[in-house]
Amino acid sequence: MITRRHALAASGLLLAAPRTHAQQVQWTDRLGTYSGTARFYRSIPLEDIVPPPAAPRQEYGDASPFAVQFAVRSVDDRPAVWLRIDGGPMQTDETGETMFFGPVTDGVAVLRSADARAMPRSASLTVRPNQLGTEALFTHADGSFWRRYFTATFTSVGADVILWVFDATGTRARTWRGSTVRRA
Repeated sequence: MITRRHALAASGLLLAAPRTHAQQVQWTDRLGTYSGTARFYRSIPLEDIVPPPAAPRQEYGDASPFAVQFAVRSVDDRPAVWLRIDGGPMQTDETGETMFFGPVTDGVAVLRSADARAMPRSASLTVRPNQLGTEALFTHADGSFWRRYFTATFTSVGADVILWVFDATGTRARTWRGSTVRRA
């Protein structure tokens, strides 16, 4: 049980804690085109079973590498991310897809428009000083949906990438990992 004394002490500690300030992301440091490969990492079951199984069901996918390319651009001083994936269930068409985001506020921007054959229903961009990630919701022709996450952690020569795909029932997440290099 939390007593009034503990609550007052905790609130005092919060007031005494130094305030954090939003870190400004320098887009010019990350602008450019990145190319590399990714390969299947693993499938993670997300089953709500209590108690959880001792040996959860895991699926193994094709470990063949496939091409991943992305570009970070600034269009009207707002971020745009072009992404082309040449394999897996989240494969884009041959021209890729571009998502244009609104202004970044507290590290998050929402989709403003997109240039893609398969248009996302919604999408968001999350940025940190050394990382960016997109989350997009797509609809299949039958009305079901799937969600794709793309994360790039920038390195001195390029970026390490992770792709996550969640199925429509929300019971499985499949992941792919890879590395890219920044093209001159």
